[in-house]
Amino acid sequence: MELEDFRVRVLDESVGTGAVVRVLIDMSDGEQAWTTVGVSENIIEASWEALTDGYLFGLLHPRSPEGEHGAVRRANRPVLRYARDLYRRGRR
Repeated sequence: MELEDFRVRVLDESVGTGAVVRVLIDMSDGEQAWTTVGVSENIIEASWEALTDGYLFGLLHPRSPEGEHGAVRRANRPVLRYARDLYRRGRR
């Protein structure tokens, strides 16, 4: 997986240093590309949220090996569901 692009947007500039920022991260695995978003008053927290979501998405949606066209995804669904559920419980 590769980080392709990292963008930061300030949502309300009039607030100054207390402004909420939105971080958008574009990632790719060579076959597909995706974008994740993090939002917070803290740019590091927003960046971490977008980055971890990007890697999690990439790990939960693996590339299919040549010739198998999705067989890996079907075989790994229970494992991927378990990883997703663990991740969601940790974010609460």
